[in-house]
Amino acid sequence: MKTWDENRASINQLWPTFVFTDAEKQLWHDDLGGLDQDVLYDAIRNVKRTRDTQWPQLKWMLDAYRELAHAKRQAKTHAKPPEPRVGVNVNEDENSRLADDFIAYIDAASPTDCPQIIEMVLDRLPKMHSRTALRVINYAKKRLLGQEQVFGRVSPSGDIKPINFGGAA
Repeated sequence: MKTWDENRASINQLWPTFVFTDAEKQLWHDDLGGLDQDVLYDAIRNVKRTRDTQWPQLKWMLDAYRELAHAKRQAKTHAKPPEPRVGVNVNEDENSRLADDFIAYIDAASPTDCPQIIEMVLDRLPKMHSRTALRVINYAKKRLLGQEQVFGRVSPSGDIKPINFGGAA
């Protein structure tokens, strides 16, 4: 278990040319002395690894400490056990019939009918597979609105920036 005195000595050894004023010593002690000293020791070493300078900065130490402490907390966090799945038995014949009926309805519909079609499909979910419902909704959006499903990130302006896979930019 590390102590503040050991960590202060590490700082002095890693940055030997820097001389702290009394006020700086007190500030560093106040800000770093109450932290988990083992995590702080590793944070100090990480700062030295990533910052090539003769003068250490308190902000760097605190930032590195926060990152390590967060990573440590994340590592200790265990995922909650998954909730039991709800068993839904879908009749395959009814699933196929509903999909065929919706496709025929979509083929005869106009673009203004799309929101109503989506609502009708979602109302049938206990009787259809969710993947079938999603495919029917995607077909309705593509046929009636010209919208295709896009996998991407939403930009701050609200646009979708597609994510490319396979190295193509």
